[in-house]
Amino acid sequence: MFNSSVIDVAIGLVFVFLLLSLICSAANEILESFLKRRASNLERGIRELVGKDDSNFIEKLYNHGLINSLYRGKYKPSRRWMLWKKADLPSYIPARNFALALLDMRHSAVELPENIKSALAACERNAGNDAAKLQRNIEDWFNSSMDRVSGWYKRYSQRIVLVMALIIAVLVNADCLQIAKRLSTNAILRQSVGALADSATTKADASMSPVDRVKIDLKTLDDIGLPLGWTHPQGQAPIKFGDAVSEHWLGWLLTALAVSLGAPFWFDVLNKIIVIRSTVKPAEKSGPEASKDSAPPPPIINPLVTVPVTSPPPSPGMGRMSPATGSGSGVSGG
Repeated sequence: MFNSSVIDVAIGLVFVFLLLSLICSAANEILESFLKRRASNLERGIRELVGKDDSNFIEKLYNHGLINSLYRGKYKPSRRWMLWKKADLPSYIPARNFALALLDMRHSAVELPENIKSALAACERNAGNDAAKLQRNIEDWFNSSMDRVSGWYKRYSQRIVLVMALIIAVLVNADCLQIAKRLSTNAILRQSVGALADSATTKADASMSPVDRVKIDLKTLDDIGLPLGWTHPQGQAPIKFGDAVSEHWLGWLLTALAVSLGAPFWFDVLNKIIVIRSTVKPAEKSGPEASKDSAPPPPIINPLVTVPVTSPPPSPGMGRMSPATGSGSGVSGG
């Protein structure tokens, strides 16, 4: 079974991974605010839903009142790489808004693409004369198509977070192998990191801006006292980056892979390990409790065996264990 020091080392590593993951998540939000990949992927998904690059229909759909109210300005067709022109497009369209806008465009005699016509015809045949069911069918069709859009953005975010994690691991010199080594040899550092980890098991303030979260997490990393950063002791030669790469590349890579799992994953792991530590430490402090009755159980007497009356009685030192000869490891407490 793991002892307390191993669990404290694991808590320290998980806490560092959690802080770095939070920094990567905040950095990804800052990048998303400029690139607007969600809005771009949504527009791409709707174009594929239409079935062909019908810019005229896409423009009318986006400028419909039920969808245009979700963003500022008017839709203007642009190429996929012109991300700055998609800055004001919505990153999410409710399925109900899309279904009602599509039905209204059909009733308004707007020319619909062939893919939209065939999809609406299939939804009508399934719904019959039930208008509510027709709307639900269109919403389900839209949601199933948007699942692909969510998959696109998830894969894109995973690649971005992995690249960011590797960059941040190098910038702060977060070598998980060196961190584990330092934690395993410094009991005071393990205790201080464990105390910080205990205070980090509460959810962060969601109203805080990504920039402020990055500043707070970086300050926490700087205050831990772990071997992070590129500072060198006074009197020693400056660190050469080439030598650092040859020494730390494996630790950086392992840190980046761990951080790419995301902050929610490491937050759950940290909570579970802290629960395990709370159940292990009391047993280690008090030790296993000895039995209150140190006497062995009475022997089983076989009725077929006759014991001579002249046999001497058992010696007190053999029949009952003296407290002085009993095992004291279980009750010493210390």
